[in-house]
Amino acid sequence: MSTAFESRPMIAQSFMQRLLRQHPAENAVIELNNLLATQSIQSITSADIAAIKQRYNLSLSQFMLNLEEFYAVHLNYQLANQLLSNEGLADLAHLRTLFQLPVQSVEMLHARIGEIAYRQRAEKAIRDGQITADDKMALVGLQEAVSLPSELADTIYREVCQAHLNQFVQAFGVDARITPDEDQRLQAISKNLGVKLSAESKQTVKRFKQYWAIENTSLPIIEVTTSLQKLEQCHFQAEGVQWYEERATARRTNYDDHYEQHKSFDVVDLQSNDTSVQKERFNIIKRINTGDLYLTNKRLIFEGQEKTTSVKLNTIVSVKTYKQGILVDKLTGKNMLLLMNSDADSLALLIQRLLRPTFP
Repeated sequence: MSTAFESRPMIAQSFMQRLLRQHPAENAVIELNNLLATQSIQSITSADIAAIKQRYNLSLSQFMLNLEEFYAVHLNYQLANQLLSNEGLADLAHLRTLFQLPVQSVEMLHARIGEIAYRQRAEKAIRDGQITADDKMALVGLQEAVSLPSELADTIYREVCQAHLNQFVQAFGVDARITPDEDQRLQAISKNLGVKLSAESKQTVKRFKQYWAIENTSLPIIEVTTSLQKLEQCHFQAEGVQWYEERATARRTNYDDHYEQHKSFDVVDLQSNDTSVQKERFNIIKRINTGDLYLTNKRLIFEGQEKTTSVKLNTIVSVKTYKQGILVDKLTGKNMLLLMNSDADSLALLIQRLLRPTFP
């Protein structure tokens, strides 16, 4: 008896059916279902099927869709419970003969159900980031049992491994940091499963590793040509930076002197990659200067085309990160909106670390 099926009550005859001694045609399917639910597959004979056909005056072709569904249910049950051994395969072969299922229908059912089962089995096999020899043999056995083409099986396995690796990377988005130990684990998974990070994931990993390094390792020291004070070291340099300040005026005489009225900026949260990006709007913003930006252990230096300006770190209240740059909130004077081509997030983290009271 297969627990894939459950007995169902028969449909009662209508008044006219009783007069004409007819049976509801739906009961033919119910009878077959109950037969599958109460007897082992191998014990059901062609005579049992013939009796149902005769009782309801039906041919197999009239409820072929139901027969295909019964076969699919039993196949799915066998796969879900890992019962597709010699006996399980014999049951399926017996059902194909009893139901006289077309070869095309059987191949279609095996492809659809087998693909799902193979994918689920592969996901379970690599859940720890590696796959054992036994799991590989089990996948091969499943592929052969459901007659899954080798090309399709290989494609499914690669997709499952790639998805697992990508999910591992996405898990780092909670704090947007990757430690050296986590990076080694990531590389091990990539090697064990034989898949590589996508281009997008590589960029994410690189950025999260950089965030961790900025906060936990010695800061880089850059040799620059700009004049520095005694014991002053440069940790960051960027070219082509535009310095803007907000102006409380609606008058606009020169478009080049103003960034854009009501320009939207995407706020980047460096503490959590899962936090949704918020939009902020600014009033008219005046461009003050364009030039090179330096961050040292003492100052933020803007070496522009017109003049050089420096902001002491101890006068900076906070830094907000945008996709286009950073907003420097100062104790006195107007805030500085510094628009950059890249690395705004790294600059923000460097400033935040330098602002820590515990920084040496």
